[in-house]
Amino acid sequence: MTRKTKARLAGAMLTVGFHAAREPLIWRFDLERNHSFTLALQGEDGDWELGVTSPKGDFYPITHFAAREDAEEAFLAVEKALARRKSFFGAIGKAVLVLLVLALVVAAAVVGFGLYVGGPDSTPIAGVTSASPQLPEGVPLPANQVLQPPSQQ
Repeated sequence: MTRKTKARLAGAMLTVGFHAAREPLIWRFDLERNHSFTLALQGEDGDWELGVTSPKGDFYPITHFAAREDAEEAFLAVEKALARRKSFFGAIGKAVLVLLVLALVVAAAVVGFGLYVGGPDSTPIAGVTSASPQLPEGVPLPANQVLQPPSQQ
């Protein structure tokens, strides 16, 4: 069974083919220029109108249908196409969030690697002397001896 209504969204342009309408038509709607509207279905048996309602409440019919089922199918097709629309900020927000997470992972890796490389067992750089005297390892020392500032010679 082929769909009686096909709705596609390309950028900010909604294109809908109403094949089951009384007069089949293709409708294009610019969402950038018409950012505030309501999709509406109204009518009675034998004459159903699918249209848009402006913020002021004015109803503008798009097309007419003889059967309510065809009108409802068209309404759902347009609704699904509009629901798939992604905002520009949403896409940028997701990209920024991914970059932030990657930056945090890299920063954590650099800090972790720096602690691993520069740990207490690291070898001193040639020609650079330590400001504090080397304390023997494994030998208990009084706190005063460990915490004394280096003696000036």
